[in-house]
Amino acid sequence: MKRTVVPVAAVAVALIGGCAGEASGCDAEYRLAEVKGEKRPVRIEPGQHHPGLNDRELEEALPTPEQEAATNDKVLNHLRRETVRMAGVMGETGRGRCAGEVDRPRGETVRCTVTYEGVTVPWLVTSKGTTSGMGAFSQDFVYTAKPLKTLHTARSVYDWYAWETGKNGTTEGPLAPVDPRCDRLPEVFTAEPGEETGYFCQDVSKTCTDDVQHVEWGDRPIRSEENGDLSFLAG
Repeated sequence: MKRTVVPVAAVAVALIGGCAGEASGCDAEYRLAEVKGEKRPVRIEPGQHHPGLNDRELEEALPTPEQEAATNDKVLNHLRRETVRMAGVMGETGRGRCAGEVDRPRGETVRCTVTYEGVTVPWLVTSKGTTSGMGAFSQDFVYTAKPLKTLHTARSVYDWYAWETGKNGTTEGPLAPVDPRCDRLPEVFTAEPGEETGYFCQDVSKTCTDDVQHVEWGDRPIRSEENGDLSFLAG
């Protein structure tokens, strides 16, 4: 009787090959309409243009006062510049005022306010004393300034998130952001320094557990840092 021998190794290879060809649940296609969670209304186009205003633009908008100008005027000009820098776009800013003279003994503080597009921004100016100035027998007032409220614009937030999602130049592939979005923000608003603003940006977050795909809108709280910079916390 003729015996038939079945090559075991060949069968094993065929079985393994058949499993590998099957699509994993984590590789399945999905539609944005199927993404779970709240979809924020403002779509953001990722970009590689660095947002914000530079020193030259701020100097042109708010020229440095003359050396002979009053100390309060110099300080207020600086506060107006920093307020516009936080806003990220040019806007109308008032002269501002301080609750007394800022040139005080080292360690003393004075509260000052400036406005941007009609919104008041309070600052705390702390004296660090005086130091020798540029001219003979002159002295310069040294100080630190801290915003008691940070100021932001919708345009700046959207521009910063566009940069955040596009700065690496990745527009395709698994690392590319999917449909980044943000809340519809007020044109101008203030926030608490070092705190979340209460607004969110987002993109699509995809995870896999036990070969099951989970796709949802990944919210990223918008945070205002102590100096007014923006950060987008990972959800």
